[in-house]
Formats: sequence, structure tokens, C-alpha cells
Amino acid sequence: MVTATQRFIRRRWPVLAVTVVAVIGVITYFVWRAVTPQTPSDFYTPPQALAQEIAAVPGSLVRSEKITDALPEGAVGWRILYTSVGVDGEPIVVSGVVAAPEGASSAPRPVLAFAQGTIGNLPVCGIGHTRTPFAGIPEIDTMIAEGYVVVSTDYPGRGTSGVHPYLIGEVAAASVLDAVRAARQLDANASESFVVWGRSQGGHSSMWTAQLAAQYAPELNLVAVAASAPAIDLEGILTYSMDKARGAVVFTYAVAAWSQMFADINLDELIVPDRRQQFDRIASTCVTTPAAFLLLGELSPPSEYLAVDILKLESVKALMEQNTPRLPISVPLLIAHGTSDTLIPIEGSDAEFARRCAAGEDVQFVRYPGVDHDAADASALMIIGWLSDRLEGRTNGSNCDGTES
Repeated sequence: MVTATQRFIRRRWPVLAVTVVAVIGVITYFVWRAVTPQTPSDFYTPPQALAQEIAAVPGSLVRSEKITDALPEGAVGWRILYTSVGVDGEPIVVSGVVAAPEGASSAPRPVLAFAQGTIGNLPVCGIGHTRTPFAGIPEIDTMIAEGYVVVSTDYPGRGTSGVHPYLIGEVAAASVLDAVRAARQLDANASESFVVWGRSQGGHSSMWTAQLAAQYAPELNLVAVAASAPAIDLEGILTYSMDKARGAVVFTYAVAAWSQMFADINLDELIVPDRRQQFDRIASTCVTTPAAFLLLGELSPPSEYLAVDILKLESVKALMEQNTPRLPISVPLLIAHGTSDTLIPIEGSDAEFARRCAAGEDVQFVRYPGVDHDAADASALMIIGWLSDRLEGRTNGSNCDGTES
């Protein structure tokens, strides 16, 4: 005898089956989106025959397109493609994003160049080409309300094709400065006066930008620079990361990038063979899709996958020394760092602060008790206010005398 329940199931089975398949499909789609970075569009492929007069001038705007979705409040936005300089001084094309207040401005607007942190080494790891191109910039609504033209480089190899020169200071600085130049070619009334703020990897970039701005882009006027949890003590950061699973990402990104740029850094000699597959998978994963790291399983600390002590190799020691920002900075500098940072130890910022104080530089250091990596979100409003004060000509001096800020 067929029960009422059985008759119901028989009648509804086709509908139930379709519903189950649809639900599974939706779940699969959202899982796929969570672990798969967005591919850059054709916009990010530069013309094969780039005009010589454009390629030869760093900071030339190659093309731009309006951004219409996910804009900061009260802003207009653009994706940009512009020229810059690579590791060997060769002309390259880099991408970025720009946001500016809506409407006209009678006076040129100051520029805030924001340098992104570590998000990966591949073109798909960039932020500018995604559905939320301004997601990595803390308090950008406040920046727009303060009247800034905000520009953020994707860096080489993130958005555009090529190798991302991870933590290579001169290339990072060129990318930031040329993004400012390119932004000034848009209809945003951007001033030649600008400030720089970077987080983590971007803190390293911002300090290199401060060191090289006057020499590389003398037509621009750098007023001040800020760095949140800056990756400036490269040897200290990598040493600290050596025995920590969390450090595997930064360590892997660094070694993988450097091996593609410098012939004397050979992965076949550096990585334990049976760990090479995981190393390559980490190197090709983007922080912009954090769910993808779940697919990697438990990460091994670098000490377990390195065949040699890489920090003792002369080639690596020289590379770290060359890319540690030790040159003088002639504009006011602000460093912010969380005291509980478990990725970039605060001791590196402490030492840099003391060193620059001893050199007589105008530097402030703000510690954020209990804050982990990185301090960009916690320090955002304070830094925006501090940068605005510098642009307005207000001074409040350094805290090298030990006064807490």
C-alpha cells in the first residue's frame, strides 16, 4: 500500500531534485568565488606597440576607464594603466586606481598615495581589477571627504603581467611616484603636492618613496609620509618568520619573487624536494582570496621546507641590505605599529625610530597596545589627520624625546 507521504514524494520528486541541484550549484559557485581570484580584464593588457614617447616617460598615462561600482562615498573613480620602471631600469606598464571627490574644485586637490600591503605575487592578486577596487584602503571615505585625490598602485605584476618585485624598494617607489604622475593627467585637478601612506609591504614602499621622491620625481612636492607596521627590517622579519607557520606566506612570497628576478637565488637548491609542491601552491595563492588558504592545509614554517639557511646566503643578505630603507628622509615621518604584531615584530619599528631620531630627522612613533598585524585600520583616522595637518603647514614636532604619542 502506497502511503500519502510516498505519493507526495513521487509527485514532487522532479521539483525536489531540481531544487537540490540548484542549491548545490549555488553553493559550488560561492565556494568557487571564495577561492578563485578574479582575472584581470583586457584593460590590463597594454598595447603591443606602445608609443615610444609614452614608454620612454615614466608616469605617462597609457589608458584609463571610469569605475562605476563600489565607489567611496561622494567620489568618482578610475582604473589606470601607466608607465614606470622595472628592476633593471626597463620601461614597464603598471596598473592602479584613483578616486577623487565629485564635482569641480577651484584649487588643486592634494594627492594621497596609498601603498597596499602583501596580497600576492600574481596578476590575479591585484585589487584594482576586482569588483571592490578600493577595498584595501582604510577610511577612504574620510580621505575623499577631506578633499584628497587618492591613488593606489597595484605594483608591477599585480594586475598587469610580469613578475611582482616583492619588497624591491626602488621599483616600489617608482610605482608609487609614477601613479601620482598618472593621476595628475586625469580630470581630477590633482596637485603636485602629495603625501604617502603605506601598510605592511606598503610601509616599506612608502619609506622608499620618501627616500627617492626628490631625485626620481623632482616636479612633485612630497609633504609627509606615514607607515603602518612597515616591513622595513627585512632580515629581522624573515628571521622572526623562520619557525612560524604564519610566516610561511611572507617568506614564500619573498623567495618565490626573488628567484624569478635574480639568477643566484635558485629554488631547486633552496627548497626541500618533497615540500616544493606546497611551496609553489603558497606562492600562487592570493591573500585577496583568503578562503583559498584553507585548501592548502596546515602550513609548514619556512625552517621545514628550506634545504639551506637562506638568511646566511651572501646573495640573499646583499639583497635584503640593498632593499632596507636606510637613506635619509627629509619630510616628516610617522610610524604606527601594534605592540602585539605577530607577523612584523614591532622591534624593527622601534629600532628604525631610534636610528632616525639619532640622525635628527622629524619622526614620530605611535604604538597601539594589543594590536596585531597590521595597524593600518587602527591608525587610519589618526594618520589621515596627521597628514592633513602636515599639508596645512601645522607642526607638532617629533616624539624622539620619549613623549608618548
